[in-house]
Amino acid sequence: MIALLIATLAWANPEGGALEAAYQKEFAYLKAEKEELLRRRQQQQADAQQRVSAAEAELDRLQGRLVSLTRRADQAEDDFSALDRQTTAMDDAQSLLTSTLGQASETLELPPPTDPAAALPLVFQAAAERLAAQRAVGWRDEAFFLPDGTLTQGRVYGWGQIAAWGDAASGRGALAPAGEGRLQLRREFGKETATAFVSDSQPARLEVFLFEAEKKVEEAEEEGGLIALLEESGTMGQILFGLGMVSLSLVIIRALGLVFARRGGMPLVEKVNALVAAGEVEQAERLVTGRGGPVPRLLQAVLAARHRREEEIDRVIDAAILRETPAIDRFASALTVITAGSPLLGLLGTVTGMIATFDVITEHGTGNPKLMSAGIAEALICTALGLAVAIPTLLAGNVLASVGEGIKTTLDRGALSLQNALAQHRQSRPPETT
Repeated sequence: MIALLIATLAWANPEGGALEAAYQKEFAYLKAEKEELLRRRQQQQADAQQRVSAAEAELDRLQGRLVSLTRRADQAEDDFSALDRQTTAMDDAQSLLTSTLGQASETLELPPPTDPAAALPLVFQAAAERLAAQRAVGWRDEAFFLPDGTLTQGRVYGWGQIAAWGDAASGRGALAPAGEGRLQLRREFGKETATAFVSDSQPARLEVFLFEAEKKVEEAEEEGGLIALLEESGTMGQILFGLGMVSLSLVIIRALGLVFARRGGMPLVEKVNALVAAGEVEQAERLVTGRGGPVPRLLQAVLAARHRREEEIDRVIDAAILRETPAIDRFASALTVITAGSPLLGLLGTVTGMIATFDVITEHGTGNPKLMSAGIAEALICTALGLAVAIPTLLAGNVLASVGEGIKTTLDRGALSLQNALAQHRQSRPPETT
């Protein structure tokens, strides 16, 4: 467009050649400038692309390094966890070894270990020697006690650590542990077997007293009794036993009271009603006067108020029944409380017994069942005592409550029937004339 304009101007003005030359020069300059700018732009684009490629390569390298470091961190964490588990296992093994060595040293009568590594061979050696001594069978020179407690020198034929027979000038027979590693001759037992062993012959009848260990005293098995049971049950069991005695006393007192309260009853009511119906009210009053029991006292109160109005007689009956009700219901609430509380106390004793058992396990472990038996016995005995108190108290309380309700019913029926008999008596009497 510019070239066409310049050509038109040059045709219209022949002197415009200089202008065209200037234009051509300027055009060439601008074209060269454009080409330089295009080249520089391409160079910059190439440089930018190169930098982007280098940055992407660096980013890929850093991402790869990050993945590698993350993998190494995970591996290090796994190694640390494994090392922690190994350390915990080693600590547990160390604790177990120390505890085992302590128990073994105490059992084998060795000094307390200070260095487990040095004490372990000594413990094994002592255990091997003890096992060798315990499985030895044959005669050995040893002193033992006679049945009367006299120490005598003789020979002992031992079956390891489970049975022994003694032979001395003062006596012969089977031996039993007497404590501190000493043995004592049992009275008239095992003499024939010991004689056969002395003569190196086979006994016709083997008389043997088996025991657990020579150092443990073999006590005669004692029969369990109430005192031993209470000692095993602990404090809560003794409280339950006392509560049971209280319950038994209350049941007896309540039963005796209800037996006396039933005296007379409906037969007496029927006799009084018959006398009232026959018009012998004074004789009926003499019949109940001075007699003890709720029914006679109620009938006496009604007969004493026979001249009053019906409303006043009703109030007298209500007052008399209210006076007799506390004696009839005596100790009923206490028996109910004992029935409800005994199982709870037994459960409390069970919990305390199990706590004692777990304390023993924590302190001594589970190696000796006899240490745990005390707490378990306390728990079970308390449970049994709680039920043993609650069940009879519940049954006796219900029976006595039924008897008491029967007495109250007799009072209501007696009062109502006597009131009706008095009303009929008043209606049958002729009116008084003045």
